[in-house]
Amino acid sequence: MFLPEFGVTNGLQIFCLGEISSEELIAAMKVAFVFGIPFALGGLYYRLKYKRAKKIHQLMLDTKTTPIGSLKLGPVEIRGRVSSSVPPAPSPWAQKPCVFYYFRVKERQSRTRNGRTRTYWVDRINDRRSDPFQVEDETGSVDIIPGEGEFQINADHFTSSGTFNDAPENLRVLLNNRYGQDTQGLIFNKTLRYHESILENGDEIYIFGEVKQKDGKLVIGGGEMPLIISENGEAGEEADYADGVLGYKVCYYWFFIGGLGISIGVLLIVLFGVE
Repeated sequence: MFLPEFGVTNGLQIFCLGEISSEELIAAMKVAFVFGIPFALGGLYYRLKYKRAKKIHQLMLDTKTTPIGSLKLGPVEIRGRVSSSVPPAPSPWAQKPCVFYYFRVKERQSRTRNGRTRTYWVDRINDRRSDPFQVEDETGSVDIIPGEGEFQINADHFTSSGTFNDAPENLRVLLNNRYGQDTQGLIFNKTLRYHESILENGDEIYIFGEVKQKDGKLVIGGGEMPLIISENGEAGEEADYADGVLGYKVCYYWFFIGGLGISIGVLLIVLFGVE
């Protein structure tokens, strides 16, 4: 990498006199490009996320709760109770029949570098399953096609294990038989956290999504719009999306300003040097 060795004053004089060669200028531009492009890509990514989240959030604000018996094609917001026309599969941990479950196990690990120890959590198991189900209210029922829908379901079961705290027997068996994982390390127990969220028949939920027609009847899900299935209600989801919009906006501006500043700074250093 080319780094001219001259002071700021001399550099400015040479720059003003036009005595920087085209090779030196190209080298400087390459350095600025290499340093700035990751920030530019990051800024573009978060801008796209920001615009999409902002659009969805505004759509959520503009869409009012509709009785299921009055559904029409397009964006919709409903409330109701979960039901299933077929026997739901059991969840891994609690073994409760459910139309959705998310079973997660995290392990605490540590790393020492330069005399400092950092502790962090690593996902060991992320097991999710969702099946088609129905939501009903006093006016009717509608089929839900969850697909890759966004589930906001509170943890129904939670526990942890560690050095002198053995995992429950059913969890040890589950992790070993189903996931090929062990709760014990070479000597002591691993430090683990377990949580399971489930959606059962009769649970009250809020849904925001798109009504489509499939096989001659109306369904929710399977469209281009995101599908949100939540136990937190309308206000909770709108607040979460508002936070998401703000977070993406901050990241977008941070990457944009950071990338621009780094590119300009590197370009000046390469062009003019520092004694």
